[in-house]
Amino acid sequence: MGATSSFGFVVALILFAMPKLVSTSTQCKEIKKDRYSVSSLFKGPPSLNWRHKQVFVQAGCETKVPGHDENDPIPLGVPFEFETPLFKGTALLRFRNADSDHKQSHDSYFDGRKRLMQTVIQGQFKRPLKMSDVYVGSIFEQPLAQPPPPSFTKVLEAIVRRVAPGVILDLGSDKPKVVALFAGSAQTLSIDPPGKQPDIMQRDLPENVQSRLGDKLSSTTKRRKVLSLPKRAKEFEFDTDHVYTFHSYDDAMDYGRGTIHIPMYGDYDIKPSIGKQPLSLSAVTSTGDTLFSFIIWHQDMVDKMNQ
Repeated sequence: MGATSSFGFVVALILFAMPKLVSTSTQCKEIKKDRYSVSSLFKGPPSLNWRHKQVFVQAGCETKVPGHDENDPIPLGVPFEFETPLFKGTALLRFRNADSDHKQSHDSYFDGRKRLMQTVIQGQFKRPLKMSDVYVGSIFEQPLAQPPPPSFTKVLEAIVRRVAPGVILDLGSDKPKVVALFAGSAQTLSIDPPGKQPDIMQRDLPENVQSRLGDKLSSTTKRRKVLSLPKRAKEFEFDTDHVYTFHSYDDAMDYGRGTIHIPMYGDYDIKPSIGKQPLSLSAVTSTGDTLFSFIIWHQDMVDKMNQ
């Protein structure tokens, strides 16, 4: 699939196929389905400083950004510190079609590439976790107005699991979600002693897992193949001694415009489909703890909520 992340393509496929979502107010509360539960990540729409024009990126529930309260936009294009009950570190978010706080490096990163977004998460876990227990993806606060028939869901799940094994595809619950194992979905992963971690502002980030995960997972291809499978991923653990650098990018999901590029279709505006709620970039555990939560609002979403 080239530069497109397989997980990003899965999200594109699902949202393109879904009807509009029910419009209700958002709150911070638990989402539970079977053995998988996550903390809901929405605080409500911002009302103050939209310094990135049509986009407002907000720290979600349990995610603290020093020097920023919940009504402040978090930076785009420059690293910023954050902390949750599970993780402490630094993040870098770049959205191709949104204003950046560092235009030069923003332009340099996207120049000559089809990528529409980049996420880098770097830091240390506060307690050991199995790699089969940490998921990343999109979590929605509101239910689908017309959930797809179970038979369609089963077919879609079969297709999805061929593209991205280990994905949790939950379309019929009150809290829809599409998430995959973080260790298996990141484009590159670097595991380093403190002080030896890569500079996250550099244009290309290395894959460096061999010393920690062994020769069988020494390459990006091998690591993603093994760690995208829950049964295999449970054999490996995130420890508290090393610094982890997760690098993800996508040429399907355009957070700056709120659109998804669909092969053989073009750009599809997902904002009407998700209704009066934000997009999200979130990582959580199977027991509900938050690795990070970043909420992405668009001006027209907030305008609809105020109508």
